[in-house]
Amino acid sequence: MNLLFIVHFHAPMGGLHENVYSSALYMKKQGCEVYVLLKPGPLEERLRAQGIHTILAEFGAGVTAVKTCIEQLENMNVKFDLIHFHPGLSKYPALKYGWENDIPLVETYHGMWHDDLNKHAGKLDAIVTVSEGIKLNLQSRLKRLHDRYYVIPNGYDSSLFTEPVYHDKNKKELNVGFVTRLDDDKQFIMDILLLAVNHLKKKQDIKINIHMIGDGTQKEEFMRLSEEMLSDTGHSIIFKGWLTDKNLRDAYLECDLIIAPGRSAIEGMASGKPVIAAGSKNYIGLIKHDNWQFGIYNNFGGTGFKFAVYELGSVERDLDYLIDNRERIRPLGEFSYKIASQFFDADKLNQKLLNLYEILVLGKQVEVNK
Repeated sequence: MNLLFIVHFHAPMGGLHENVYSSALYMKKQGCEVYVLLKPGPLEERLRAQGIHTILAEFGAGVTAVKTCIEQLENMNVKFDLIHFHPGLSKYPALKYGWENDIPLVETYHGMWHDDLNKHAGKLDAIVTVSEGIKLNLQSRLKRLHDRYYVIPNGYDSSLFTEPVYHDKNKKELNVGFVTRLDDDKQFIMDILLLAVNHLKKKQDIKINIHMIGDGTQKEEFMRLSEEMLSDTGHSIIFKGWLTDKNLRDAYLECDLIIAPGRSAIEGMASGKPVIAAGSKNYIGLIKHDNWQFGIYNNFGGTGFKFAVYELGSVERDLDYLIDNRERIRPLGEFSYKIASQFFDADKLNQKLLNLYEILVLGKQVEVNK
């Protein structure tokens, strides 16, 4: 099966990139020929290093940009069996090329942005969302084609995150992981993290090291504010930057607790850490017995109304729950790992995606050959 992924992005790295990377590698391992149309950058380099066929493109909504992408695909001389794309500028070449060549089309939605789905939903063979809450949000906007939706969450690489590392209560220092992209569209997450810094600075019975995992256009300002708040406290913030694969896994494992959105929350849980889920649209809080199902439903903060629904003092209470009673850290880490291993193994989730691909492709072949 020849699969074409089309993905456009602004930031060089992030959850969208990891979603495509995970799916592309799994499909290749299952014997598919995988092609990805994307911009130059770290994702393209990682895919190419894994033997994925990459097609470098400059995306745009205009006729010339779309035509150039179409010509690039035509020049590949490959009969694609299915196209999987994501919201944004990637939809223009995907829809045009797929429709003109009668190729099944799949689109994945990661959050509340619907990207004018109502204008092209009829051309899609399947609409994938990464959580039930995101699915229902889209369906509330598009009152038709509800039968074409499939929920396939983000997952963690179980061949990479093989062994969780649980908290050692005898540690003399506490490492708190902040994981997010530091860009304007993540402002709500950054605000929550700054509230966390302002609270952590008051903890004096143990040294706290904040590990900032991620990068972005707001890095300098975020780090400046954090360092100012931590000055003369004995605590520290360490900038780790963008990390991938083993380096990212090891950064999670070094932490004792994690504050993160979406996929990063899942990876933190897979590492055996208590996770305070704070997404770009909602604050879910410390994942425990009373909210873990809502976290899954919501993609750990993927839908909501930011501070309009945030209860002041929430992140502070969640930090106190763990840090003031550190014997809770390990059992909540074990709880996190159980959830991640049960629901978010990427191989199992990608197999569901592959099964969907096969059904769509076989269905199209039957239709063509009838």
